Amino acid sequence: MRFNLKKELREAFTPPEPNGRDGFLAAIPYPKLTYREFVLSQICYIRKRIWFVSLLILLAGVGAVYIVPDSSMVLVWIISALIPLLAVLTAAEISRSDIFGMFEIEAVCRFALPQVIGARMIILGICNFAVIAAATAVLGIFSPLGIAKSALYILTPYVSVNGISLAIFGRVNGQDGVYLSVAAAFAVSLAGVILFGKELYDERMTNVLMMAVCVAGTVLMTVQIKKLLVGKDNYYGIKD
Repeated sequence: MRFNLKKELREAFTPPEPNGRDGFLAAIPYPKLTYREFVLSQICYIRKRIWFVSLLILLAGVGAVYIVPDSSMVLVWIISALIPLLAVLTAAEISRSDIFGMFEIEAVCRFALPQVIGARMIILGICNFAVIAAATAVLGIFSPLGIAKSALYILTPYVSVNGISLAIFGRVNGQDGVYLSVAAAFAVSLAGVILFGKELYDERMTNVLMMAVCVAGTVLMTVQIKKLLVGKDNYYGIKD
């Protein structure tokens, strides 16, 4: 009979199937959280500065109403220039594990890193939606745009910077990603200042441009979020 060394070694070192594994794992005592409870628990892990800066952005937008003497596009670019900061804060917060080099550890926890990211995105998304809704109402009332155009002019810089920041954090590790994201937010805000700071501008062309940029930013943001939630290892360049 022919001796197959590879086969014999494989059989010798293959561990037997564990008996009663499922029952043993089910009997381990650990806190059982529902996903709703898990999402709410993540509020405590979001840095307080995020809430503080979000509140400052909202107060600054409302305060701009009293600074600008009349209803003009100046109010539009003031508020639109502040909104990208929300996007940078959100991208930096959900990428915090990478910034501090903890994503490999968190990836093997009971609630894996994509679940943590998803929970924090839900929380921050609700917070940002509240700020954006309030800013839209302020612009709709005190600027010549109305509610619909105000929403477009506010969402465009937000989704654009969100998509760009997430793309940056997917390719640049650590604090360098934060610096580049802040630079991107500054560039988008500056573009809004140049666009809306003029006394005369083509409103129709501006609306078309804003819609195109808003769609492109939404697509980019969606793609980056999918990478974060579905392929976290590949997102950070970890090879199997």
